[in-house]
This record gives sequence, C-alpha cells and structure tokens, in this order.
Amino acid sequence: MSQDPWFLRDLAPDVVLAGSVMNGSLRGAEAVRAQIRAVLGLYREFTPVWEGEFGDRRMNEYTAVVDGRPVTGVGVFHINDQGQVDEIVVNHRPLSAALTVSRLLGEALAGDPGRDRDEFYRPDGQTYEDLIRYAETHGREL
Repeated sequence: MSQDPWFLRDLAPDVVLAGSVMNGSLRGAEAVRAQIRAVLGLYREFTPVWEGEFGDRRMNEYTAVVDGRPVTGVGVFHINDQGQVDEIVVNHRPLSAALTVSRLLGEALAGDPGRDRDEFYRPDGQTYEDLIRYAETHGREL
C-alpha cells in the first residue's frame, strides 16, 4: 500500500492494538503506527473485500499475499467520542499465514526498544511455555 489507511490518520494517543499475529497488545499511537506500517510492508496483492460501520465500530476484511502465502485479514476499529481510533483488533487466517506474518513482523521489529522476542512467533527455539510466560507478564489490554 502506498499510503496510510484511514485508521492511521487519527489515532488516539493511547490507542491499543491487539491481534492474532502478536502475543499480547501494544499501546501508543507511534508504536501502533510503526507496527501497522511494518505489516503493510509485508503485504502483496492487497485487495479490500468488505467494509462496514456499526455504531462506534468500523470493520474491514481484505486479502493479501505474505511471503507467498494467501492471507485473509479482518480489522475492527473502535472510534471514541473525539472521533479518534482508540482500539484496533486485527486477525489473520489461516493459522499458517498468521504465523508467517507474526514471524516476519518479529524479524522486522527485532531491533526496536521495548519489543520482546517472545511477542511474536519464532520457529527456532521458542517453546509454548515461552509464549505462555510472555502472555502472563504482558496482560491483555482489550
């Protein structure tokens, strides 16, 4: 994608991002913006499928290709009273595509301060217990 999607243009300062490709959640407009841009950089053949609005929530569904794997994503965005996006949940399917996105995102963000290696899927040396331990120490925001 050549430009930011609509929801990145007016993020609340304390916006929270959660999704199937990360273990836990992320808070703060700049951190969320950076992660979404990193994910968008992984997408090829991005195709919007559907978009809708339900009260204070907007939703969209799309397809893309990541590292040769077809992926379907669904985003849910909460709009606060000031018209800002303050919660984002993005889920990817199938599991093989979600794990691919997670692994590549973890590699892309590996040098960012405050990011933990168990926040994303790592095929080498990461155990289920590592993921559980990370989740227990990084509570769920949404």
